[in-house]
Amino acid sequence: MSFPRYSEYKDSGVEWLVPGHWEIKPLKAIASFNDEVLPESFSAEEEIEYVDIGSVSFTGGIERMETLLSVNAPSRARRKVRDGDVIASIVRTCLKAIAPVVAPPANMIVSTGFAVIRPGTGLVPHFARFALQANFFVDAVISLSTGVSYPAINASEMARIAITVPSFTE
Repeated sequence: MSFPRYSEYKDSGVEWLVPGHWEIKPLKAIASFNDEVLPESFSAEEEIEYVDIGSVSFTGGIERMETLLSVNAPSRARRKVRDGDVIASIVRTCLKAIAPVVAPPANMIVSTGFAVIRPGTGLVPHFARFALQANFFVDAVISLSTGVSYPAINASEMARIAITVPSFTE
């Protein structure tokens, strides 16, 4: 498969080329992080579909959910997700647990071990999925992680990672 050549490229500061009309922006400028959490008043008898880090793989996405009553869920079952979000592990980052959220059940909750990245108006959700699973982003997350046996990154540090953004029409 070949792609058309662009007339102009800009220096991206990395080894890959960026078309001249694309922008390079920190993720926090085009997406929000961890917007919604379960309220403390959430009913203990409510059923949730829980996703933990072990349920997500880089190649398979969200592979399974565990149905639990809220009262039986782990304390880290707190983050709400919506269609179009991308979840990215902020702990054990070497596992590369990054996946798009596609048509989730209304009661889907993910672990606080994930950053829930919600694309804003400057980032098309479908493109966000590919950008956040690209090697440059994954490598940046891993390189900024601290810790040896349990590497982790703060969501605010992840939000500072720059990605390339094509025009909306493109």
